[in-house]
Amino acid sequence: MTAPERGTIDRDEPDAGALHRQVRLSTHRLLGATMRLGDVELLHPAASGLGTRRHVIARLVRHARRITASPGEDAAQRLASDSLLRAPAADLVDALATSLTTVVRRLDDQPQARMPEEEGDDLCARDHLAWLELTHVDLAVGFEMHDIPEVALPAIAAHLERWRGPDASPTGAGNSPFALLFVEGQERRRR
Repeated sequence: MTAPERGTIDRDEPDAGALHRQVRLSTHRLLGATMRLGDVELLHPAASGLGTRRHVIARLVRHARRITASPGEDAAQRLASDSLLRAPAADLVDALATSLTTVVRRLDDQPQARMPEEEGDDLCARDHLAWLELTHVDLAVGFEMHDIPEVALPAIAAHLERWRGPDASPTGAGNSPFALLFVEGQERRRR
């Protein structure tokens, strides 16, 4: 995989400590960006063209809740996307802050925490880092692909590989919710 203006991505995985530090830094940066968004700004289209900024934030909240859910927890209760899409901006950002803080605490307190697919904590931290960085790009708030920290690039490459499958879309990014961010030559809607 290559990144624009960077060439080939170094596939060496950062150590677990570096991954966890970057998850914390990326969480802080993303929350800072979302706290500036009001109800009107949340109506702007996502960089991917898949909904609005509100949809992008709701998707990350659902992802964070999914990876921190207890095995017996009711999926409908934790993934109430309709309520997130109708919530005032302050409530949506609060839900994001709460869910992302839960992920960071879980990674800090339980390094053996696993994704529902039972793939392990490295994937959990690594994949969550990809979600954080790609969500920030998808928000279209001035954070672009070239702003993604170098340490996060292997996480993004692994995320995209994980989402490829027999039914993957022809974008090269498979069925990732961020696939359209990687379509070359696509006119993406901007503010």
